[in-house]
Amino acid sequence: MLMQTWARSALCAVGTWPGVLLAAALIVGATIFSRQPGAAMAQTGIQVIAQPAPEYDFGQVITFTLSAQSTARITSATLMLDTGGTAPSAWHDVRFQPGLRIDAIAAFNLATNPLPPFSPVRFWWVLADSAGGQLSSAPVTFVYEDSRFTWKTITQGSVTVHWYQGDQAFGQMAVNIATGALPVINRDVQAPLPERVDIYIYGTAADVQAALQRVGHSWANGHADPKLGVVVVAVAPDLRAEYNLQVNIPHEMTHVLIYRATGDSYGRVPVWLNEGLAVMHQGQRDSDFPALLAAARDARQFLSLSNLCGPFDPNTVRLAYAESESVVRFVERQFGTEGINRLLAAYVGGASCEAGVQSSLGLSLDQLQVRWLDDLAPAASIPQNAQTLAPWLVLAGLVLLAPVTFLLLAFRGRRGPEQPRKGGMV
Repeated sequence: MLMQTWARSALCAVGTWPGVLLAAALIVGATIFSRQPGAAMAQTGIQVIAQPAPEYDFGQVITFTLSAQSTARITSATLMLDTGGTAPSAWHDVRFQPGLRIDAIAAFNLATNPLPPFSPVRFWWVLADSAGGQLSSAPVTFVYEDSRFTWKTITQGSVTVHWYQGDQAFGQMAVNIATGALPVINRDVQAPLPERVDIYIYGTAADVQAALQRVGHSWANGHADPKLGVVVVAVAPDLRAEYNLQVNIPHEMTHVLIYRATGDSYGRVPVWLNEGLAVMHQGQRDSDFPALLAAARDARQFLSLSNLCGPFDPNTVRLAYAESESVVRFVERQFGTEGINRLLAAYVGGASCEAGVQSSLGLSLDQLQVRWLDDLAPAASIPQNAQTLAPWLVLAGLVLLAPVTFLLLAFRGRRGPEQPRKGGMV
């Protein structure tokens, strides 16, 4: 625009020597100005032509592609990945031929560079050219879903259920259980309700374990990623579907709400408290837990609460879950919901496993275990003791009955034979 104004001024002045000189000066000035870097950058630079969503084979390989151009030779391309960690990671192993236009490809092995299943992944490209130009492309987000299956979905409130086996009624039953469980769980946990919870239901344990083994949960039949608000369970659409959904969905959703209550301090919550709350809020109780507790008491083989602060030993995992649920129920009976929330608040404040119990309940961890065992003993031991003593009780009854029977027979013998009544038949 300024160049056109100068040109018009020069044309008006032509016809005189001063005018010719002025016109020449204006034209030279305009030419110099048009070559300033600021003016060039306004019309040139790096441009993204295409940045499609990546293609991937779940758990195997993922491939990102980009097409870009520039008025100068593009010499550098870096892929940036944000998977929800502390900082985005830079992927420099990008294949492309430097030039004015490039088609870049970044591929990496998901077996050695695993992404969290069902997590949102944000990515963008950082490009540079030989003229010093740089560009960060607009970020794109996709969900790293298990592409081995075709998922059906149903949403109700803040809950979305995804499943691939079973009909619409199966999905509706699952979402009803989940939405009904949220307020029940939150009466104890008292956390801000999540804006969104995604529940993925696998049809077999083998399918879910194949998905989770890449993130270190190869033995689990269910898993929650509380930070993402993602729940993964294995429930087949069979005759036990409703029972299994009532067990698994509320269990894993409890972990999500505990994270909502504790945030970045979630990892400080003792496993016995975390898992105890999750088992306590299952829609169906584990029927073998009372027998496990009774057997542990009679054999004096209870697990120490201090050993249940961290991850459970797979060899004693069932007893660990049974103890954890029983201890949490005891805490709720003795200290109410307020006791549960004081415990969670203590761990948010940075307390250790034992210090949290001491500060919130006024007991050491060992004292809590002793009180729980005293409370547990009668209820836990009656079924087991009754079963053990039953044969002896029967034998004692027979021993006591024999003298009584003998005395009755002897008494009848001393009375002699019964005489016929008058007027009766002889």
